[in-house]
Amino acid sequence: MPIDDEDFESESISSDRKLQLFTDRHEFTRRFAFYLNDDPPPEQILYFFGDGGNGKSLLLKHLEFHCCKRFAPDVWQQWRELPESQAAEVANFVRYAAAKTYTPIPAVRHDFGLIPIKEDKPQDRFYGLLMLRRNIAAATKKYKFKFPNYDFACFWYLLNKGESEATLNQLFPDDVAELVASVVETFADVPVVAQAVAVLKGIDKLGGIKRAMKLVQNRLGVSDEKAEEIRRLDIDTELTDYLPKLFAGDLNAAMAGKNKPDRLVMLFDTHEKMWDEKRNSQGATFWYQDEWFRRLLRALDYKLGIVVVVAGRECPVTQLRWPNASRFPIPEDYIDAQLVWHLSPADARDYLHKVEIDKADLADAVIKYASLNPNDPWDNLQVHPFYLGLCADAVLAERRRGIELMSSDFARIPKLENKTAELTDRLLSYVDREVRSAVHSLSACRAFDEDLYVKLGVGCHFQASSANFEMLTGFSFVWKSQKRGDNWYRIHDLLRRLDADRDNPKTRKAHEVLEAHYREVGDAAEAIFHANRLDWKRGVKEWEEVFNKALKKSRYKECEALLGVRDELWIKSDYWLGRVSRSEGHYYAQFARYVEAKQEYLETVAAYDRQLILTPDDDATLNSKGNALHRLGELQARLSEFEAAKLSYCDAIAALNSALLIVPDDIDVLRNKGIALKCLGNLQAQLSEFKAAKLSYCDAIAAYNSALLIAPDYIDVLRNKGNALRSLGDLLAKQSEFEAAKQSYFEAIAAYNSALLIAPDDNYVLTNKGIALQSLGELQAKQSEFEAAKQSYFEAIAAFNSALLIAPDDIYALNNKGNALRSLGELQAQLSEFEAAKQSYFEAIAACNSVLLIAPDDIGVLNNKGRALKILGDLQAKFSDQQEALKNWQEALKMFDRSLAIAPNRDWVRNWRDSLQEFIDNLGEDTVSS
Repeated sequence: MPIDDEDFESESISSDRKLQLFTDRHEFTRRFAFYLNDDPPPEQILYFFGDGGNGKSLLLKHLEFHCCKRFAPDVWQQWRELPESQAAEVANFVRYAAAKTYTPIPAVRHDFGLIPIKEDKPQDRFYGLLMLRRNIAAATKKYKFKFPNYDFACFWYLLNKGESEATLNQLFPDDVAELVASVVETFADVPVVAQAVAVLKGIDKLGGIKRAMKLVQNRLGVSDEKAEEIRRLDIDTELTDYLPKLFAGDLNAAMAGKNKPDRLVMLFDTHEKMWDEKRNSQGATFWYQDEWFRRLLRALDYKLGIVVVVAGRECPVTQLRWPNASRFPIPEDYIDAQLVWHLSPADARDYLHKVEIDKADLADAVIKYASLNPNDPWDNLQVHPFYLGLCADAVLAERRRGIELMSSDFARIPKLENKTAELTDRLLSYVDREVRSAVHSLSACRAFDEDLYVKLGVGCHFQASSANFEMLTGFSFVWKSQKRGDNWYRIHDLLRRLDADRDNPKTRKAHEVLEAHYREVGDAAEAIFHANRLDWKRGVKEWEEVFNKALKKSRYKECEALLGVRDELWIKSDYWLGRVSRSEGHYYAQFARYVEAKQEYLETVAAYDRQLILTPDDDATLNSKGNALHRLGELQARLSEFEAAKLSYCDAIAALNSALLIVPDDIDVLRNKGIALKCLGNLQAQLSEFKAAKLSYCDAIAAYNSALLIAPDYIDVLRNKGNALRSLGDLLAKQSEFEAAKQSYFEAIAAYNSALLIAPDDNYVLTNKGIALQSLGELQAKQSEFEAAKQSYFEAIAAFNSALLIAPDDIYALNNKGNALRSLGELQAQLSEFEAAKQSYFEAIAACNSVLLIAPDDIGVLNNKGRALKILGDLQAKFSDQQEALKNWQEALKMFDRSLAIAPNRDWVRNWRDSLQEFIDNLGEDTVSS
């Protein structure tokens, strides 16, 4: 409902009043009314796009609160027939219509720009859709909309993932939460999803979840066919991709029913936030960012009265290129793209009237002053909303002092590039010194509340008072920060940029105070942001250091917080841009987000190439470029892009050789050259180029030895030398050079032990030692040295466990622990220790599951889990546990299918998969169906 003018007391333009002061974009209000009142409704997506600061968010709020109205057909037809030139009359009729003359239409607004808090993640493909589900339930409460298939799929996802620390009431609408809570409590008696899942999994070896889901299915009224279809989908890939279609299908069914509104409005704001710092990504990476949203929009049936309105900065046709998306494109015919430009003089005059600036010559002068094109004819003026608000603030500030500004005060119009500075200076000259100081200080904040304002007052030496805070938050350039929650605000970006460009001393002092404050409260990400504003290089170096350390220790929440400030960092050299992008690439690669990881590595290499144009003989840039190329090669090899990977490794070695021509004794360059050579050797061995692989390994070891002659205690070189020796051992074992292979493994373990004498808690060294011990165990088992092999496996698992005590979520350690357990299980089965073998397989699968909770698309882990499931099934079949065996074989097939969907060129995985499928197909029909 509209905000009552009588509630307004202050003469500044408060945040709560902005909606009331909204100056109607009459043509957009009229167009929106068509969608709500025309029969049949337009089958299009109404998309408002335009530059930031043009009032698109306020437009959506205006439509939500003032315009969601459906009129009787005969009444609407009269207004519908008015020409576009009378859009203002139509818009005013819609906005001010008496309550009894229309039917209210339910509406929901989903803001992609809200900061993620716990399970409220508006951009997330699972939790974002669940937020929308809750909001629709609240808006359509009287109609009792049901989403049976979608709710069932969400519950199935949550019970299988077991990752949410929220309660069911926080995740689902009240009616659904009450329904499913009673089911879970039947088995678990705990409200938190993660805890309930843990209890359910302990009942009858997953029988608890099966029985719970059957009860949920019955309560929701989901058919057996649909429930089975949902359960067959892979949780992390197929199901999450399918959820938008399930959601749309249920919403379509609700809108096709009898008890439903004539229209349902869904408003999506700040669509550009789906990309943020990924704005310059290309191809699949670009379109992936909003893929789930496009899939939802494609599946909605607009002829049923579902009205979708989106606001974003780019045109969906020409800039976002929705019609050309590689997956789930939206044809241009389904998009009603409307450019939201600056205000017209008429709209600007309307705004000034609402803030009681009615004197005609003053209003005209302000409008011209606030225009981007003040020299053009009056009707062609484009009035910038931000500048108009600043002008109004200036007039009202002087009015509070008993002074009325005249049109002559706005006669001299500055150049456009100087307008923000002059307007700000003029406005602040009309307020007292304490408020002026506060504005400059608060512009250092990404967001602030009254407590932070008071703290800045103490640190920056201005008088902070509640009265001044109320005045500050009433200015047009101060907006509520929905990202932080209630009572948080932010200064408009244009003003913040102005103070930064001027290096305002008050703003600089505020950054000092804020850096100290956030360090004191332990918020590293915010502290680094302010450090970066004081000294860009110091902040960027600390960001990279803290981010890499958090990633190494698997402190992923800390990584997420640092990524949250990443796009606001000042990075003033391509060299440092490359280093930051490389760290982001490591993060995405660790989570098996391959498209994003590849994009970051490519951006890293491009940044270093730009730097080398300026400084072609810079050894640090050449070294970093080599490191980035070998990382790109590893990712390409993982995705079976073998030729591209080989080229990346060769380019890496070439860059590092160029660096060594400049600094021949640089241990970091020697180390990185060794790593690139070892990775090349791994690829050559994988492609059966054994002679070339052996030479690459030997060259890698030689590079490490050269570095160790200079720095014998360099832990990272010792670790990587161990890795190269281990890889050489694997190659020699494959060529039946068993004694030489064994010697390589022993030398690798010796290198790791040397590193652990210096740094006993290095989880990377512990993990790599575990891998070498596992490889040694496999060779010993192959030579029938069973007890020695068993001992090597136990020592390998102990090394992984030590690493996991330091970094419990370390994907690399968890995956390799699973491998070692699987190998141990195979040995135990060979020695007829069947129960012990079965237990080892269960633990191996559990380790893989732990990884897949963190990185659901990790190809190596999917393959390792599939192999463990297959071997466990073989053992169970040996003891006539045919049904359990079949279940594990079928689950193994799913793992191989998921892996091949990501990396389809891995022939050996396809061979495993096809062989297993053929085996299952040849089983007796009774076995498969019983």
